[in-house]
Amino acid sequence: MKQLIPFLILIFCSTSAEVFAQVDYDDDIQPIFNSRCTSCHGGQSGVTLTSYDATMESVGTQYDKLIVIPGQPDASPLVDKIEPNPEFGARMPQGGSLTAGQVSLIRQWISEGANEVATSGELITNLPEGFKLNSNYPNPFNPTTNISFEVPEAVSYQVKVYGAQGALVEEIAGNASAGKSSIQLDFRNQPSGIYFYQVIAIAKGQKYLIGSDKMTLVK
Repeated sequence: MKQLIPFLILIFCSTSAEVFAQVDYDDDIQPIFNSRCTSCHGGQSGVTLTSYDATMESVGTQYDKLIVIPGQPDASPLVDKIEPNPEFGARMPQGGSLTAGQVSLIRQWISEGANEVATSGELITNLPEGFKLNSNYPNPFNPTTNISFEVPEAVSYQVKVYGAQGALVEEIAGNASAGKSSIQLDFRNQPSGIYFYQVIAIAKGQKYLIGSDKMTLVK
């Protein structure tokens, strides 16, 4: 039987449990669209953001593909348009960009599979064969280090880094092909000290905790 740990319990006893909560579309995403997007995107440019079904069925005319690609935020036109320097046209929404937290929440929702309702919210720690954390190198480091991990299939991933007191200081989401991947962290704007990180893979609706470790920034 797979060994599960509650999704809201942090490794290293961090007090920032809320950052692990899975994203629910109606509670977390639709309110962003309602306040900032639907006044224009009730059908403009092929995009309707007034409901979950409408959002998932929207095809951006400039991109000629669905605006949300589940599990792939970097390939989703929706993300491209709300981040700086989009491939087509100006950054959205008009009249001012979303906050970094709102953009991060949308990216996380797509990384988790762009589900309408949050799933079970549990991390699988008893990993199937082929998942492996190779730690980071160099360690100690200044100011960059690379976190390396291996996966047996294409996955979405999340790298979360916490300070010694449990505050989330860095979060990176992306996609990895089967095999070895390396993610670079640049901490030139962070103070010296000990940091903890964990790498999570998302595949076929499951979240796997590939591993967690600590690293030291020395300036």
